[in-house]
Amino acid sequence: MSVTLSSLFTNFNTYVGDSSTDRISDAERYQYLTEATIWLMESLGNEHQDVTYDFDYYDTVNYYDVTGVLPDLTEAVDLRAEAGKNYNPFTYKSGKELSVEIANKAMEPSYSIERHNKDAFLVVNYQPVKRAAQISSFDSLTADGGTWEADTSTSDATSLALDTIEYKEGSASFKFNVDVSQSGNNRATIQNTTLTSRDFSDYEDLAAWFFWVYIPDETYFSSVTLFWGSDTSNYWSATATTDYNNNAWVEGWNRVKVVWSAATATGTPDSSAVDYIRVDYNYTGSQTDDNNFRLDDLKLIIPEQLTFYYTTWNVGANSSGTGLTAFTASTDVPFFSAQYDGYRYAVAHKAASLAFYNLRLKEDGASEEVEAIKAFNRQKKMFPISKVQETRSFKPVGVNFRRRRYGQFRGSIRD
Repeated sequence: MSVTLSSLFTNFNTYVGDSSTDRISDAERYQYLTEATIWLMESLGNEHQDVTYDFDYYDTVNYYDVTGVLPDLTEAVDLRAEAGKNYNPFTYKSGKELSVEIANKAMEPSYSIERHNKDAFLVVNYQPVKRAAQISSFDSLTADGGTWEADTSTSDATSLALDTIEYKEGSASFKFNVDVSQSGNNRATIQNTTLTSRDFSDYEDLAAWFFWVYIPDETYFSSVTLFWGSDTSNYWSATATTDYNNNAWVEGWNRVKVVWSAATATGTPDSSAVDYIRVDYNYTGSQTDDNNFRLDDLKLIIPEQLTFYYTTWNVGANSSGTGLTAFTASTDVPFFSAQYDGYRYAVAHKAASLAFYNLRLKEDGASEEVEAIKAFNRQKKMFPISKVQETRSFKPVGVNFRRRRYGQFRGSIRD
């Protein structure tokens, strides 16, 4: 059986003894049933409102903006690795504590929820079996084989050098300036066309590239394009128009993600012999000369899927399955439908109580509230709280901690 708002209307009308809209409009009915469902959610204290979210975790990438994908996030419940890989449980910690552990490269699998600037972030500290591959830390212009250089012919990049003061990983970053009159192509390019050949065949179409770009002024900045392949005629390329969390560019450091499977192949690149990497900083024609663009920490990472368990504040969903914070249609479905249909009586009684109180019928309101609590308690006994209870005392098997008076032990010191 599946409960809808139409079903709840039937119960509600029975309890108030009125199916007309003379005293109680349909809009008010939806409001009372929404508030009564929220009352039920607040009273349960168990896992009836828990839902899951599967996401790709990338090693060394710790902060995931879930504002858009989890607008109904109330609180965290658990985080788990895939079946067969969940060797150690994740520990929930405060955002402050976790940020310190991430900085210190702590090993314990842990997670947190941070909220700031009206955004919510799932913070994860975890070292999966598939570790990130460090492609370049940009600590030297020649450390990766070949030579990194600015394209001063077909791009606006100039003065490529090391910056040992401002960087994200290792001991330095690449720093360069932009002269927009140099090429007129509205881009600045840093590249290595003689890179020591690398075999990335195990990563092809599975991994994503992550790297940091520093933008001194984001006003006219548009995108970043990454090229990688066998040479300047045979390569893959993909463009990022936001940072890895799909947020707009900001002045300063921005972390970029480029997914291999979404890249476009030009020519016939060979993933087992990659010796060409190029990064384009793209901007509009309004860009002016500027200094101190930076590039750092290029990694190639195969993701691992993690499942985040959390409590939702959605009271239910519409007929299409979209979550709702308030009911507005008779076809809407409350969160307990098809699993815990018995809660309909508690919700309808509570809604009737709210209606009577609003009509200044306090005795009828009080009576319906009692019925709501009775109906709730009946159901709650059937679905007890399923959270693991904390152990309050510990006693090893075979050891008796009961105290005995001095001398009661056989073979005591006094004997």
